[in-house]
Amino acid sequence: MKKIVFLSVLLAAPLLSSCKKNAEQNAVCAELVIYTPHSEAKTKAVIREFRQRTNLRVQAVYGGTSELLLRLKTNENARADVFWGGGIESLEAENALFAPYDSPQKSALETDYGARWLPFSLMTMVIVYNGELVPQDRAPQRWQDLAKPYFKKRIFIPNPAKSGSAYSILNAILQTGYPAENWALLGAIKSQASDAGLAESAPSVHKAVASGEYFVGFTSEDAALSYREEHGESSLAIVYPADGTIIVPDGIALINGAEHRENAERFIDFALSKTVQTYIAQTWHRRSVRTDVAPSENLKRKSEMVLLPYDIFSSAARRDFVLAEWDSLD
Repeated sequence: MKKIVFLSVLLAAPLLSSCKKNAEQNAVCAELVIYTPHSEAKTKAVIREFRQRTNLRVQAVYGGTSELLLRLKTNENARADVFWGGGIESLEAENALFAPYDSPQKSALETDYGARWLPFSLMTMVIVYNGELVPQDRAPQRWQDLAKPYFKKRIFIPNPAKSGSAYSILNAILQTGYPAENWALLGAIKSQASDAGLAESAPSVHKAVASGEYFVGFTSEDAALSYREEHGESSLAIVYPADGTIIVPDGIALINGAEHRENAERFIDFALSKTVQTYIAQTWHRRSVRTDVAPSENLKRKSEMVLLPYDIFSSAARRDFVLAEWDSLD
């Protein structure tokens, strides 16, 4: 399938503004401030297109989901209008930071979660391994395979306290059987982790696995596919666990007390539009939250995966408990 590229990305230079002398001035002069855990490489085309359409000055602030949420919680002077991306359990756990917004795009969405956030895209949680280093008969097929002695100190795990997808994966594993057995499995997997400790972010996992620094790790489907495409890494193999996985949304939300509320609402509407949702489906390898946007052809069909039931709100409510239990695992 041919990728959709926004016309203005090809033809139009970024809007220039005398405000852009430094980051501090940019925050003051911006007419829309977006906090986002998405990478700049992914977001720049969408933001640029929005700027071209609206002629607004936009500042994007990048960081991990937990880092950005903490900044909103602890910094009374934090200038932010939209939170774009991030593990949905993390957003729901901090829903007091957000204001409800009934976007006109809502009627086109696959699911109405009735939350203060809106779903932006859908992510599938997967295992990745290095196909050049791991023989086929050793390749992991299930989450429980990560506890095998073969992967001792050869597994790289993202920190679930900082990575939204890593926290989702913990919950996916907890859904695969009896809770006591699954906590034991999580403990076994954690004990397999590298001596370097947990990865600070999910993207560093597939990079380290593709390079051969580690044999195996876990991440999201779209992140692994994007890395494989961008870097020509045929060595990065993707596994949809036979004991089940989850497809979970990330979110987009209007921040409580947004200084530029009207502009924030315009951006949320734009991000959920068919134009942007088609773009991310074809270039980000994400599944769209809209009913009128088909997934890209290189994504595995849902009918070919074992999908587990997943209660976002329960997982969000238990987030502190789950992370505390994870920290206590030896």
